Amino acid sequence: MVYTELNVFCLAILLLISLNIYHRSSLYLPDQQLYLALLLTDAVILILDSLMWMSDGQTGSTVSLTYPIVSGCYYILNPLICVLWNYYVDYYIHKSQSHLRKIAIPLMLPALINVVLVIMNTSANILFYIDENNVYHRGPYFPVMVGISFLLCAYSAVYVLINRKRLPSKEFGTLLIFPLLPILGAVIQSLHYGLSLIWACVTFSLLLTFINIQNVQLDTDYLTNLHNRRQLDNYLHIRSQRLRGKVMAGIMIDVDRFKSINDTYGHDSGDRALKYVADILRETFRRSDFLARYGGDEFVVVMTIRDPAELEKAVRRLNENVTLFNNKKLVPYEIRLSAGYECYSSAYANVSDFLKHIDDLMYTNKQKAKAVYLS
Repeated sequence: MVYTELNVFCLAILLLISLNIYHRSSLYLPDQQLYLALLLTDAVILILDSLMWMSDGQTGSTVSLTYPIVSGCYYILNPLICVLWNYYVDYYIHKSQSHLRKIAIPLMLPALINVVLVIMNTSANILFYIDENNVYHRGPYFPVMVGISFLLCAYSAVYVLINRKRLPSKEFGTLLIFPLLPILGAVIQSLHYGLSLIWACVTFSLLLTFINIQNVQLDTDYLTNLHNRRQLDNYLHIRSQRLRGKVMAGIMIDVDRFKSINDTYGHDSGDRALKYVADILRETFRRSDFLARYGGDEFVVVMTIRDPAELEKAVRRLNENVTLFNNKKLVPYEIRLSAGYECYSSAYANVSDFLKHIDDLMYTNKQKAKAVYLS
């Protein structure tokens, strides 16, 4: 009953995560689909694990019939959830469905070997068996299933370590910890027969992943990893009401001749240009400043300052960093930005009017820059 109650508690956590994701946008991105598949698989395993605990040692023909079936399904899903985690890690690192398809079958092979063993177990009792008293026992090949799951988890951890430079530190830590917690639980559970810790550890790992990655991504622009428009609106609404003697400043930024970059060098180059702009913004502004992709090739920076001169200084620093980037000649085109900026005040009816104002200022500056290009 203790382990069943623990599993029910874990199921409640998974349900709360699922409901939170369901009521948010950007649900159908591939990494989020894989994350939902992980939640579902863990939930099914927790249910099967509870059924096994409740069936163990119980008499009756129904239990005798269902207990081996439940146990077989449980054994099949053990390595499968490890495969799904590897898929999630691969897509999260490379953001490429084609790359995921290349590794999908090789990673699935160990899990398929386990399925074959489960099928063989129906007649040979090599992984587990249920005795005449409906008591579960491990079979001689039980370590094979454990080994397959362990190797898949270890592979994901090594893969994250190899690609650590592609990941922000917080996300790197989360992706690395995820398989380590279940491995620890599995080691303890394997050494002490009768303990049930693995799936509680998996649930805790999924919760950490949601807090540190999935939940953050729902409010993050997929391409640039800056905040998205929805998060910008929420931030402006809250920040405008909590200034406490400080000044809120906004900068609307647009990439000049962005269409020309797309038309001349292709949309992949256009996407890379937006990523470069995001990098320039991160290098220019403080960690406390709010950076967002407004839409298309437009970006917004929101600063909390004490003196309007700080805003002018930040804009100059932005222009200097754009020049430094272009001097590196990393791409066959130059990145040029137009910006409109102003400090927020009670003269604006709301933050939407403020955004429209700095957008108008940016458009005016953009037209001036265009006139220079044509002259």
